[in-house]
Amino acid sequence: MPANWQQRRHNTAAPKSFYHNEVLDRYVDQSVNPNTIRQLVFYGRHMTDDRLIDSANYVRTEITIRLAHRIRDFQKLPFIVGTNPHIERIYRMYWEAFEKIRQYPAIKTLEDNEHFCDLLNGLLDDGLFVIPELALGATECTGFIAPASFDRFMNTMLRSRISRRVIAEQHLAITANHNTAWDEEGYIGIIFTRCCAREMAEMCVALSSQHVLKSHGRTVNVIIDGSARNEAVFAYIPEHIEYILYELLTNSIRHSVECENSETKTVRLTIAQNKTDILFRVSDNAGGISNEVFKTLWSYSSAPNDFKKFKNIKKMGGSMAEREKQAVDERLGFGLPMSKVYAEYWGGELSVLTMDGFGTDAYVRIPRLGNQAENLTLDEIDEAEYSNRSDTALLSTNGYSTRPSALVSA
Repeated sequence: MPANWQQRRHNTAAPKSFYHNEVLDRYVDQSVNPNTIRQLVFYGRHMTDDRLIDSANYVRTEITIRLAHRIRDFQKLPFIVGTNPHIERIYRMYWEAFEKIRQYPAIKTLEDNEHFCDLLNGLLDDGLFVIPELALGATECTGFIAPASFDRFMNTMLRSRISRRVIAEQHLAITANHNTAWDEEGYIGIIFTRCCAREMAEMCVALSSQHVLKSHGRTVNVIIDGSARNEAVFAYIPEHIEYILYELLTNSIRHSVECENSETKTVRLTIAQNKTDILFRVSDNAGGISNEVFKTLWSYSSAPNDFKKFKNIKKMGGSMAEREKQAVDERLGFGLPMSKVYAEYWGGELSVLTMDGFGTDAYVRIPRLGNQAENLTLDEIDEAEYSNRSDTALLSTNGYSTRPSALVSA
């Protein structure tokens, strides 16, 4: 933890006036309007000039509302957490984005939309700083907030971040391809209507095997099987599934290589399907996960030493391509919790079963019908979740204020 962080805790509150919070209240009081993949496909497939302009105004309003909800969550953090320079930096970044898009005038013409897309591209680029800053903030705040509370905060932040990128990138894509015949390529915006489970599996197996080969000098055999390996085709955002499979496969292959007692150096990726879901299972016999590690498998506060490596990573969008380019020996401690956020975003799930001393199975369920709304979970975090904690005394005995937030001005 930086030595000067605690010393500067009293002068780091963001200079936001009461007026600013009054403006924020108006947006926090509004409900978000989640989408489904089916809605995005239908809207993008039948695009006209008027519908493109309507899409721009929807994105302008919706991102403002979603940012407002997240800013309010920052304001409810305990005082000492709010003064952390990394947390405060994200808070300021969110405020600036909120003000920029809130004050942007209504889009009325295609030329207006082009200028609005320039703003969106800038905001997306700025947002690449969020994950590294959140990770570094988590590293420095683990002693000042209960792990369960901070995990919920992190999941909410990341889920909301994905949601803003989805609607922004979808609008940018349909703008860029406004006059394109979508069905020729299979893409409608960022949604690929011809996702093939087998093809994604094969690509992720190749990339994860190559990654482990570079880091360990060897790899293991990966078998792709299952009755649906040739038939499963559906509409989805492929990057979300690829991130999950790449993370799970890399973990299984790496641990299989490192496990000296593994009799059969094989990882198995099974694909199945039913009427509503595509199912993946990644299985290994690499020794399993200990009970101690398994208890904190999905926690962001369980890998502070790994998170410190984010000091060398300035930007991260949360994609498989970035993971692939990562240093071969760099484990950031972020991949598995982030994979769970991706899996649950469109109503799916990721679960892990393990036999300590033998091996591990990871199960991924992906809805295939496209009728599941975004899993935003955007209700504000209750301040009582922080203020009524048993370790509040920890802050008091260390001389820190337990006022709910350092980010709300007096």
